[in-house]
Amino acid sequence: RTMEMTAAQLMTRDLHIAHPSTTVAEAMEMMTNGRFRHLPVMDGDRLVGIVSIGDVVKARLSQQEQEVDSLKAYVAGG
Repeated sequence: RTMEMTAAQLMTRDLHIAHPSTTVAEAMEMMTNGRFRHLPVMDGDRLVGIVSIGDVVKARLSQQEQEVDSLKAYVAGG
């Protein structure tokens, strides 16, 4: 009877958190190893945001595009 369960019964209790200084790579590793799709971002005892796996993938793809562009510019200039 999942539809009758409360949020408290469904939620993750072994909470992993990120900090504003957590890198994309660190967040991706935490989310992959922990097999969860959302990561709360805490600044001290204050929740300042939530990062989703979609946010992490988008950021990583952007990083890869920048790396490819840099390599192309290097090869073209060399």
